[in-house]
Amino acid sequence: MVSRTPSSLHSALFSLHLYKYAFSGLAFISLMLVTFSYSPFNLVIEDVLANGSVVDVAGYREESQFEKTKSGYVLDCSVSEPRLFELCGLKFKYTGADNTLSLPSYANLDEVEVDAFIESDNPGAQHRAGVTFISLRDDVEYDENDLSTKRFQSVYFLPDDGVQLINRERIVVDAWWEKLYQVPYDIAASDLSAVASILVSVETLNKLDPGRYKLYLNSLLLKHHIITPASVNLFLALIWPAVMLVFLCHFVVVKRVEMQKLQLLADRDPDSGFINLNGLKRLYPGKLNSPLTIVNIRMRNYLALQREFSKETVTSLIKATFGPFTQDKHREAFLVRKQDENILLVLKDFDEAFFGNLISASQKGVNIPSLGHLRLDVKLGIARGERGMTVDELLAQTTIAIDAIMDNEPGYKIYQPELKKEYRQARFVEQELRIALANKAFHLVFMPVYDSEQNRIAGAEVLLRTSHLPLKSFSPEVYIRVAEKAGLIREIDFWVLEQAILALQKIQQPDFVLSVNISSKELMDTRFAEELSRLIDQYHVRPGSLCLEVTETFFIDVNTICFESIQAIRNLGVKLSLDDFGTGHASLQHLLNMPVNEIKIDRSFVWTLESEKSAVIVDAIVSIARICQYDVVAEGVETAEQLDKLIALGCRYFQGYLIAKPDSLDALLRFCHEVRHSPAMIQKIRATG
Repeated sequence: MVSRTPSSLHSALFSLHLYKYAFSGLAFISLMLVTFSYSPFNLVIEDVLANGSVVDVAGYREESQFEKTKSGYVLDCSVSEPRLFELCGLKFKYTGADNTLSLPSYANLDEVEVDAFIESDNPGAQHRAGVTFISLRDDVEYDENDLSTKRFQSVYFLPDDGVQLINRERIVVDAWWEKLYQVPYDIAASDLSAVASILVSVETLNKLDPGRYKLYLNSLLLKHHIITPASVNLFLALIWPAVMLVFLCHFVVVKRVEMQKLQLLADRDPDSGFINLNGLKRLYPGKLNSPLTIVNIRMRNYLALQREFSKETVTSLIKATFGPFTQDKHREAFLVRKQDENILLVLKDFDEAFFGNLISASQKGVNIPSLGHLRLDVKLGIARGERGMTVDELLAQTTIAIDAIMDNEPGYKIYQPELKKEYRQARFVEQELRIALANKAFHLVFMPVYDSEQNRIAGAEVLLRTSHLPLKSFSPEVYIRVAEKAGLIREIDFWVLEQAILALQKIQQPDFVLSVNISSKELMDTRFAEELSRLIDQYHVRPGSLCLEVTETFFIDVNTICFESIQAIRNLGVKLSLDDFGTGHASLQHLLNMPVNEIKIDRSFVWTLESEKSAVIVDAIVSIARICQYDVVAEGVETAEQLDKLIALGCRYFQGYLIAKPDSLDALLRFCHEVRHSPAMIQKIRATG
């Protein structure tokens, strides 16, 4: 005997509850529908005499006149010379404010209620009254004077029987109109969807007999139900068996729905509605039969936006930014969801101006209601596919192209064969990085920072090195850049931070500061400050003894999210240093507004100090730093002449091979001791330089 699994049991219980609530709900809805269909609330009544329509005489215009009374309308027709097809009646014409036809629809009319009677001076004559709906034909152009462009539909009754209730079925097309104008059979059907006027008249087949006729029209009401009782009965007669059938076939239906959901999940991204990679490959299953271009759009600030707002907000931002580019039918472009931070734009043609427009649109941003102006920070990798290529080949090429773009480099890159070599190298470095991390094949070296005023080692910059042989042929800048792209930088950064904090515990020197280079990606993460605070508390180090170095390009592109992260770091008491100042695009004006404690002058200025231009720039940096109360560290000091000139320009802190090369923690501690206990150490250093 097979036991029911818990999931199956839950499914069965859910089905039972579903049946119970569905039957109860359907019974309640059925009762409400029946009650409502027979209630006065379901009846809509239009009073033609009071709806503001234009009233006029129809036929025998010169011999007729009418007046409005308290009870309705009275029409007086004096017929002296009868005319063929001439009527004695009142016409209620529907017009709008500008005197044009308003053409209301009475397609749902159920019945007409008429209270009318006729007086005639012909003794013994019995006259019927008629109600005629004059509507416009939709198959010919309307002409006010051409009766063939109108449809005449009438019902006749004996007015002496009191108030008449006339069913909609009794209103039929007038035979004289159908015969006179040879109206086609399919046009001759009764149609009250565009009624121009309603006519109430004394009936005549050909012409009235001479005499005087009075038509008293006390009321003319048009009634229809919002929901007709017959339609409710029909609905219930159909829905109950259908529901029973659905419940009996529940298993089959559920399985079909599950298959449909699986198919939808296979081909569509449920959040955005875009085609996913499976759907793209289903569209292009083999080799291409025609040229195809794929644009790989990587959103560098996707995760930051998602954390700050929501996934739905970012999806809306993506649609608003790139959706308009799919509206051009000539390009046949459509969006594909590759992964969270990557979407694809697939199009038939190849146009570099179009790619530039994509970048411009992302930089321009979009106003999101209640959130403000948001924009996507993107870079594009583009591959152009020819006949015979596959979608997988194109996707690989877009990845190679997009990975060739530096993180701080905006714009797009089109795949070229030479990029493949760089890509393979990056993949090799990534693979070896993972091995090195797993084997803990990294270590730190320390480059001292010399304080010329107090003749001491005031701190050191922490540098990452590896003992993993395959990585030794690459500079740290190379594999750190690969780590950022591969998503390994967080693990590396926090390992370096933890090791630096452990080193601080061994350095028993007041006011000693260790500087750690941090990826700008970390500062875009609002959780970074929380993790850093945890490490500081765990190892009980002074926050001010730790300094984070960030490049100037980060501060130029800083946004609200980054600013919050920076502020959280500063609130911890951790210092911030602006590294390699002068190599990016930051101006001296930017320098005044940067939330840092320290500026590091790039070595390129130090090495060219003999140039008057470099000397002026260094002097300006030092002056502004003094005003802003920033410390200034000169990097790359290699000669005594450079050191002396920098001191003369006002610099206080220095690092470079003249002071000491990067070395182990033990070597740093020995060097600090030597400098602290040997006043002549700096002279020795200068002499060495």
